[in-house]
Amino acid sequence: MQVTTPSFRFEDIAPGVLFVLAMALFAPRLAVPAGYVFDEVYHAYTAGQYVAGNADAYVWYTRAPHEGVAYMWNHPPAGILCIASGIEVWGDTAFGWRFAAIVFGAAGVALTYLLVLRLTRDRALALLTALLLLCDGMYFAQSRIGMLDIFGTVFALGALYSLYDFLTADAGRVAYPLVRTGLFLGLGIATKWNGAYLAFFCGLAILVRMIRLGLRPGARRGRLILATILGLGVAPVAVYFAAYIPFFATGHDVGQWVELQKQIFYYHTRLTATHPWSSRWWQWPLALRPVWYWTATADGHRVANGFAAPNPLLYAAFVPAMIWLAASWRKMTAALTVVLIGFFGQWLPWALVPRIAFSYHFLPSVPFGALAAAAAVLALHRRGGAWRWIGWGWVVAVLVTFIFIYPILTGLPLTTPALDQRLVLPGWRPT
Repeated sequence: MQVTTPSFRFEDIAPGVLFVLAMALFAPRLAVPAGYVFDEVYHAYTAGQYVAGNADAYVWYTRAPHEGVAYMWNHPPAGILCIASGIEVWGDTAFGWRFAAIVFGAAGVALTYLLVLRLTRDRALALLTALLLLCDGMYFAQSRIGMLDIFGTVFALGALYSLYDFLTADAGRVAYPLVRTGLFLGLGIATKWNGAYLAFFCGLAILVRMIRLGLRPGARRGRLILATILGLGVAPVAVYFAAYIPFFATGHDVGQWVELQKQIFYYHTRLTATHPWSSRWWQWPLALRPVWYWTATADGHRVANGFAAPNPLLYAAFVPAMIWLAASWRKMTAALTVVLIGFFGQWLPWALVPRIAFSYHFLPSVPFGALAAAAAVLALHRRGGAWRWIGWGWVVAVLVTFIFIYPILTGLPLTTPALDQRLVLPGWRPT
């Protein structure tokens, strides 16, 4: 009897390796600082109250009993429930309320690899994209804090992976990837309402394809219509409602739920607050304004600071690389559709948002910017000669930049001159 040895495939283990690598990178100093920072005073505090069974934490008309914290009701609860899962396991501590973000952040790196591999079947491109994402200070910081944005980013990656499956599926097999897309879109919207930007563009792409399929001779239009209703209607709505099961389980009723949705809408459409670390949408790919999360005196002559700071060298490549990619991939219709929605569709709608915003709102677009930059590097590699040196030299410079700003991402104590060196752009300094 002849025994065959299973062939080794790198792509079979790469997602797991990337997940472990990301966990190892994100985890050190997870519980530093020990208290709430920035919006953890809302998100992480409320997650702890969810675990404690506090019904007041779900509604807009109650106040937290302690100074310096507040209940977070102005976003749907899916992201808070994710944070609460870490608290359930590790307790209501800094480690507990940041643990879920690390797991999702690491999963996002692996999912980015899988998405790029699915789009291109290019292992080198998928791996380089994931490694560039690991070199982004913004993604790094948001994967280590008890806030909502990393959860929405990972749900967006799942939705776009599923969208590509839908766009490339045979007419008779579109239902499953379409419903899966709707489930992920529902999770994104149930985390933050800005997930609706992605849902709009995904829905537009889905409707265009379904109409084209329906116009074909012999098309089974009834099935296509049913699949569309399930994917764009039933699935996301069901997920959104499911996120509120704990809301109802703590004694709140449908009338309160309806009023809560109104209050969320009023909050985001009427918000006039300002913040010294806010920024405009056009500043985000230029890395002009990070977010300063916390500071502490380490000893007599050193200070610890925690920033959500983008990698400026990486971000500088995003828009030009994306324009080049659009021209290069013009015949790869489905893949290009997914990438353009992922980058521009989750970024440019912020130009129409009147309320204050922060650079971390750009986070869902970052994996796609990294994809475009990685594709440009590999194109330079294929050209050979000096172009190859330029491409890989830039990759090394991105890695060195990440290492250089690492202390201000994690709060490693620095002297004042060393801190000043790492505040590389004028907008990185307090005003």
